[in-house]
Amino acid sequence: MAAAESVLFEMAVGNVRSLPLGFAEKATEIARQTSGRLLFEIRLDGDAHYQRVAAISYARGEIGILVLDKDGASVRSSIAGGGFASFIEPLECWSNLPLRDQANNDIRGHAILFIAALRNAGCAPLR
Repeated sequence: MAAAESVLFEMAVGNVRSLPLGFAEKATEIARQTSGRLLFEIRLDGDAHYQRVAAISYARGEIGILVLDKDGASVRSSIAGGGFASFIEPLECWSNLPLRDQANNDIRGHAILFIAALRNAGCAPLR
């Protein structure tokens, strides 16, 4: 992500943090403000620190990552390189399924792998 795009992403996150919106709406608003595309917004069952994660893709292949802390109040953000496509693809595909099909397909394993890959890559705040 170009430096200007990264700054724009962080500014949008800062602006949206204080809005009285749910996590999904915050992720959608950040994507809109930064001309990104929301790939997914999912629950992280079983993670010790976070309850939700969202990913926003940008034209240069970078990914904006948002996580909601377990307390439900703190939204954290990070920029990840484009090397996470194999982790993102199943989450994005699941997110695009009708709700009935989402209920019949367990995504927890893919979500755990994605968060683990981000942590292993040193993506703050997921360390």
